[in-house]
Amino acid sequence: MDQERLLKACELVDEGKYSEAHTEFIQLAEDTLDPVEKAWPLIYAANTLQTLGQQESATIQLNAVRTLLENHRPPISGNDEKFEAAECFLDLVDASLLWLRGGNQEAALDRFDAALKKHKRALENSGSFQEAFLIRRAFILANLGRWKEALPILEGIKSPQEYREGVAYYLGHCYRAGNDYERAQEKLTEALRLGGLPIWLEYRAHFELGTTYYYLKDYKKAKHELEKAAEQADADYVRQSEIWKWLEMTCRVLGLRAEADFYAHRSRPS
Repeated sequence: MDQERLLKACELVDEGKYSEAHTEFIQLAEDTLDPVEKAWPLIYAANTLQTLGQQESATIQLNAVRTLLENHRPPISGNDEKFEAAECFLDLVDASLLWLRGGNQEAALDRFDAALKKHKRALENSGSFQEAFLIRRAFILANLGRWKEALPILEGIKSPQEYREGVAYYLGHCYRAGNDYERAQEKLTEALRLGGLPIWLEYRAHFELGTTYYYLKDYKKAKHELEKAAEQADADYVRQSEIWKWLEMTCRVLGLRAEADFYAHRSRPS
């Protein structure tokens, strides 16, 4: 496989040129003769499809890669490092897809745990893969409310190679859950400053930053962040997080009686 072409295609992803990157990954796979090496650009291609919101196509692509690898599995298990690395990458992206799709979080966690156990040797030889697994696993733990388990994992990632904004968000999320509002404010602000959060994390970051500012008694900033969250969030999150009640409380502290009454009205079920 042409490693230089693969790196250039990855650079297209970094630049946000996902469609161009997908085309290049597919072309690179077609130009690669070795079936195991062919798997790599195909897995990257599936990743770009997921980023583009084409979840079904991404799943089909990954299933095709799994079939490709199964058809070329070495006769002696654990005796081909190149095959192990490709299968490890496939399982990482496959588990990530289940998580990003918003599927059953417990099932996604089980898939990550199974992959970590299955690829223990390969991961020991690849710090970047191991970090990617650990980061995603910590995200899921945090989503499940198991922030005490997620926090030490995330704090151990000193210089994340990817998902820097996600690591910052989930650290802020965990600090807020633990009532460490100063550090929560620092990390949630960093996550939003870095940019790149998917919209469903961006409005959560604004909401959690808003409530963090509320506890820090910086009510003007709390109101601003809560309003940003309300602008972006879907109806389910608005209802679940009780944004209108938070805005009502914040406005009352600020002496904004008319706005407080407005949000109080919005918080009542119709």
